[in-house]
Amino acid sequence: MKRILLLFAIAAVSLGAFALQPQRGYRGFIDWDNSMRQYPQWMDFNKKVLRAYSGVSTSHGYQFNPNFFLGAGIAVQYNSNFKDWILPVFLHVRTDQKFGKYTPFGDMRIGYSLTDGGGVYFSPMVGYRFNWGRKMGVNIGAGLTVKQITYTIFDVGFDNMGFMNYIDTGKKGHHAYAFFAVKVGIDF
Repeated sequence: MKRILLLFAIAAVSLGAFALQPQRGYRGFIDWDNSMRQYPQWMDFNKKVLRAYSGVSTSHGYQFNPNFFLGAGIAVQYNSNFKDWILPVFLHVRTDQKFGKYTPFGDMRIGYSLTDGGGVYFSPMVGYRFNWGRKMGVNIGAGLTVKQITYTIFDVGFDNMGFMNYIDTGKKGHHAYAFFAVKVGIDF
């Protein structure tokens, strides 16, 4: 899978497709998002578990000049193996560059994840934009997605019979997960 994505990215950049720079005014994005992370399996650290999410995102805002976009959006990603969701609302900042006929972009989404107790959502990305008609473009990018979770901290205690009990301390803990992310989408 990694080799296929790498070959696709190299082919996309080497094509040098001419893309028009975005113009001032309204601009929207619809993306197919994929986030994946591999980590050791609990109690057997020699085995790896792949946690992969797939879904869509949309953001809408204003293109201030050919290089700077500011907007807001929402994403929905689902993992069918773990029955788990990523549902962030975010501020979307993007810069489109033009180097001759090459049109790379830098993209950053920062906001709040509404699942797993809530927490920070951060997704920086770099990619390439292809022209698709007069006012549309196809975007392919790779980057990182960081999702924070909030959880309850429990103490372990024993009752008079010697049975273990979990006691809610009323305290909250926070943890962040980092995922490799790939997005393919259109802008209009």
